[in-house]
Amino acid sequence: MVFSPVGLVLDTVVADAIRSQVNDVEELAVRIDNTPSYQSTQGRIDRVRIASRGIEPIEDFRIEVLELETDSIDININNLQTQNIQGIRQSLRKPLQGGLSLILKEGDINRALKSDKIRETLQKTINSIVPEQVPKFRILTLCVEFKPKDRLGIKVKLQQLKNFNEENFPEIIALNLEAGFKVKDGRSIQVLDPRGELNNKTLSKKFLSRFQQFDLAFLEGQGIVTRLLKLKVDEESLALVSFIRLEPLK
Repeated sequence: MVFSPVGLVLDTVVADAIRSQVNDVEELAVRIDNTPSYQSTQGRIDRVRIASRGIEPIEDFRIEVLELETDSIDININNLQTQNIQGIRQSLRKPLQGGLSLILKEGDINRALKSDKIRETLQKTINSIVPEQVPKFRILTLCVEFKPKDRLGIKVKLQQLKNFNEENFPEIIALNLEAGFKVKDGRSIQVLDPRGELNNKTLSKKFLSRFQQFDLAFLEGQGIVTRLLKLKVDEESLALVSFIRLEPLK
């Protein structure tokens, strides 16, 4: 096999760019395939393969394994913006698509959920999507439990904010949830046999049945097409394999 010096330099440049954008990475390998090699200077690349282990995209959030392999890429490198998805879409000359594979460890997720920064970000996200008339809560503790046979547990303790008063409503809420998951047609995640407790009182199956499915179609409004190919949970880790397609922003 013959390696192009230009290709090797480009691999190194991209790897260094990734390292500069993340908080930490233990292992990183980048391979960019391009024929002819000068096309990369025009924003055209045949294929990109990235494999990483122990990568922290932000402080306190570690991903055990993150791998990405794209189809051909055609971008306007003079207009490339990587701060967010919309910026990337704006630079695309054609759809960007590829396969994504990741493995998350239970311990890494729970360490992240103890981080003040991450919990604050999560809190702001929840507050932004909850209707104004619904009481607001502060997350006190939050952890996940990976279980056998593709089941996932969540334990959360919330404190009701003082600016919302309602009679007989407890100030502290302890919520325990557990459910199995199954990918349906790559487009949604079915919730199987959900169970839950609210302040040590069992939640009814009728109530839990409201949360039977999570549909990924909502991402398409943001120009993101996602197809889940694998979702596997055991006692130690969660493994996910997905196809992702970004549409150019017109």
